[in-house]
Amino acid sequence: MPDVFALDASLLQMHWFVPTVLIVSLLNAGVMSILLGVSVMNLMRFARLPRTETLRDNPDAPTVAVLIPARNEERCIERCVRSVCSQTYANYEVIVLNDASSDATGEILSRLSAEFAHLRVIDGSPLPEGWVGKSWACHQLSQQTKADILLFTDADTWHESTTIARSVAFLTEKRLAMFSMVPFQVLSSFGEHIVIPMVHVLYFSYLPNSLIMSNPRVSLSAANGQFMCFSRAGYEAIGGHTAVWNSLVEDVFLARSVKSAGLRIALVDGTDAVTCHMYTGAREVTEGFSKNLFPATQYNLPVTLLFLGHLLLTYAAPIVTLVLGLTMAATAQQSVIIQTSAYALLCAALIRLMISVRFRMPLWHAAVQPITALWTVFIGFNSIRWAYSSRGSQWKGRSYARIGGDS
Repeated sequence: MPDVFALDASLLQMHWFVPTVLIVSLLNAGVMSILLGVSVMNLMRFARLPRTETLRDNPDAPTVAVLIPARNEERCIERCVRSVCSQTYANYEVIVLNDASSDATGEILSRLSAEFAHLRVIDGSPLPEGWVGKSWACHQLSQQTKADILLFTDADTWHESTTIARSVAFLTEKRLAMFSMVPFQVLSSFGEHIVIPMVHVLYFSYLPNSLIMSNPRVSLSAANGQFMCFSRAGYEAIGGHTAVWNSLVEDVFLARSVKSAGLRIALVDGTDAVTCHMYTGAREVTEGFSKNLFPATQYNLPVTLLFLGHLLLTYAAPIVTLVLGLTMAATAQQSVIIQTSAYALLCAALIRLMISVRFRMPLWHAAVQPITALWTVFIGFNSIRWAYSSRGSQWKGRSYARIGGDS
């Protein structure tokens, strides 16, 4: 059996090894300083959904259609529908599309449609070749209404009674073509606690939120498909969901399409307005994000690998460099390696702590960012594997080829 400590000692004696560790630790400290700075800015300036309801009782207020695609959603569809059918806003309708559900979703919707007069349930048409299921369902829903505002929301969400009124006020007062929302996320398993907040890290640490609304650059776009609110004019300007007909990450590319059309978008903190229970368990989390991660880069393998490498170097490597630093002989380089590695880990913990405070997540999340990064890297490679497999990405009983088509 090899002597591990002897191996470590031999590595430390190599003239290139300590400088390499030093460079990695310095680089990580620099990157984390930038991400921490963006996070502090967003802690103060991340847009919130205002509490105003000025349009609620206005007879001239815009008409709203709440549009919900539903495929095998018996776990959550009733709670969602009841919440959107019990809004304070008067001038709205709710349309749910039953997308060939094989569970009790249809029966539940039939019962609810008899209870709520402003609820309409339609059956989805067969999925055309090349379309992604959700985009096809949303496209069909959009054809069923002439409302001034189209509000697409997922079946695994539920809404406070003032959500529509507040959303309409925000959309109109800010003169937006579209905005989406970061809901409060219900996290019921270890896998959910570890993986789902990685999305919040990307929202919170990599992009100053105010630039999404104020800067016209398409690259400064972000969206969350769990809740997307469009003006009719904005939605039609991009051709609606036909703009993302074959995309498994339709929310981000819808946002980019809106900005490409020269229109304004926003991403807001809606944790006091909408709740979402996205996945239940580690397997669902892994499969759900595997479906999205590689397609989010438009199947750009170098960019995806660069991102996964960044996660490893930025969030996991500081643990390794800290341990190596502690095993080195006492030198000026060793001291810098220890300090910069500890600093990078502290920055990651502070970022997660700020996210916990802002989006109402457990404070112990501050300690798990390295695990979150490692799990995300695993998901990334699984997403690549799916894309290059003969079946493609799998979701809700459908298979999607790498270009986004249904196979």
